[in-house]
Amino acid sequence: MIVAVLSDIHGNGVALKYTIRDLKELGISKIIILGDVVMKGPMPSEVLKLLNDEELEVLTWIKGNTDMWFKEFLKVGENLSDKEKQLHLYYKYSKKYLSHDQVEFIDNLPLESSIILNNIEVLCVHGTPKSIVEAIDGTVHKDDIKKAISGVKERLILCGHSHSSFIGEVDGKKIFNVGSVGNSLDGDNRISYGILEFLEDEVKLINRRIEYPVNEIIDIAIKNKFPFIDQYRNCILNAR
Repeated sequence: MIVAVLSDIHGNGVALKYTIRDLKELGISKIIILGDVVMKGPMPSEVLKLLNDEELEVLTWIKGNTDMWFKEFLKVGENLSDKEKQLHLYYKYSKKYLSHDQVEFIDNLPLESSIILNNIEVLCVHGTPKSIVEAIDGTVHKDDIKKAISGVKERLILCGHSHSSFIGEVDGKKIFNVGSVGNSLDGDNRISYGILEFLEDEVKLINRRIEYPVNEIIDIAIKNKFPFIDQYRNCILNAR
């Protein structure tokens, strides 16, 4: 059995289209989604439509931190910080393009999921088992990773959030940060997603990187008057 793991699409329908085409060419139909699907990016509705592909079987789909903004900004006062005002504009943009049913679907997603694949227990989280806004990747000290995964019973932990891929093993637990489909931030602006290849009672972890036309999503963002376009362009281009 082979499973693709997607995280941090962030409304980048162009990158997702190329991702789905790639995994289909590899003969993969089963997918796991680790959250941050629609915000903050210029194609929120298109992303959900692409994931509603009859040829794909979604094994589990969890919520990311930006997916929580629908409830966080549902009722807001005027006393917002500058950062909150910026996030609120992303929220308003996504609400403009999403149907009520689409918003309800995202609101009702779980924060984590524990599943069994080929007799291997897998914990799916967006950030860490302890926090949706923290991450596990190569920048995190081993002692901090130990604290983040303490108490986890599953053999494999799948995560995202930091937009930087990572494969490691700590305290007997395999950890796979699959990176970001829509906005890699590790110095490589190619799409990043994960592949789980199950072999008997073991699993091979593969970080898949593919190119896509980054200028296409930038052009769509400009056309749709996406907020803070210069900032978005720099993020997509992975400018450092």
